[in-house]
Amino acid sequence: MGNTPQLLTLTAIGLDGDGNEVARDIMDLNSSPHRFDVTLIEPHKGGEYGDLVRAEARVDVPADQAVDHVEFRVNDELAATIYQPPWVQQLRLPGAGTLAYVSAKAVQPDGNAVEDLVYVNAPDYLEEVDVQFVELYISVLDKELRPVQGLTARDFTVLEDGSTQQPIRFSEVRNLPIHAGILLDISASMEDRLELAQSAALAFFEQAIQPKDRAALITFNDHPNLTVKFTNELRSLAGGLAGLKAERGTALYDSLVFALHYFNGIKGQRALVLLSDGEDEHSRFPFEDSLEYARRAGVAIYSIGLDLDKREARRKLERFSEETGGRAFFIDDAHRLAEIYATIQTELRSRYYLAYQSTNSSDADEFRTVDVQVDVKGAEAKTLRGYYP
Repeated sequence: MGNTPQLLTLTAIGLDGDGNEVARDIMDLNSSPHRFDVTLIEPHKGGEYGDLVRAEARVDVPADQAVDHVEFRVNDELAATIYQPPWVQQLRLPGAGTLAYVSAKAVQPDGNAVEDLVYVNAPDYLEEVDVQFVELYISVLDKELRPVQGLTARDFTVLEDGSTQQPIRFSEVRNLPIHAGILLDISASMEDRLELAQSAALAFFEQAIQPKDRAALITFNDHPNLTVKFTNELRSLAGGLAGLKAERGTALYDSLVFALHYFNGIKGQRALVLLSDGEDEHSRFPFEDSLEYARRAGVAIYSIGLDLDKREARRKLERFSEETGGRAFFIDDAHRLAEIYATIQTELRSRYYLAYQSTNSSDADEFRTVDVQVDVKGAEAKTLRGYYP
């Protein structure tokens, strides 16, 4: 299953004596405990159906959260709304053998939503084409590294492996939910600066987390620890920051993989703020494997190197940020942490959302490079360097 924990889907299909499908079930492997997602079990891809179809959705939701309702749609027309499990409903299709698509959308009480979509009665040639829907969160900074706002889709050019892509969705993200995690180094070398780091992190949570947002705290020394799960309760986040003790060594790469795995299954705008003052000493994962994992995770990493003098250590933190569309900061004085956290918070609220359907229909699992250019003099657009389909 690979050197690092990848989110995989295991499907079991039951066949009768003639080879016809009679049942199926789906299970996720390496899913994180807070995963919020919806999967259509029926209808399924490649299935042939008559006038009616029994739609069944599976909803994954964290134990401390709830689902308000599930919406079923046929060709974008609302067909049914279900307010309690089982998430099952008989739907009427446009006609027997007619190409259509069915979608299930799960909605939480605060408005957060996830969706799954399946084509039914699709011709063979449609099944062979897997169109990749790519979502980008883009920061545009001027020469003074200040966010540039008020841009439109026409100001951006998107290239995938050198080919121009056409945006189909575009917006500013001021009001879109954010899942933000702080990955905080509490190794022994942080002892004299830990109090300032705690104070700055708390200020970040206070400024950045709005009602629809979620934040998590992950601490690490020679191993990572999920100190506070994703929540929008400031009291829980403050409690997680209180009473931390600086001790032992630094397992930076293992902790980064652990934190990114925790983001598994979360969609939308995601960011991880990494603060460390030392080089990796204890990790099982090497740098290249952790960098590759960061590429696949699609989470923007904002790295803060505190009193980090070694050039190689700085360069590695820069690589994590450059490859994921984040930004790297290096400071010598812990009193500047509050300023850096405020800068990151402002940037997260000043990004642009741009989505396109890739013109590359290959099913090869190869890294696709993404280059976003902005038509503003002196400005630079920052987003992930690419993705795996």
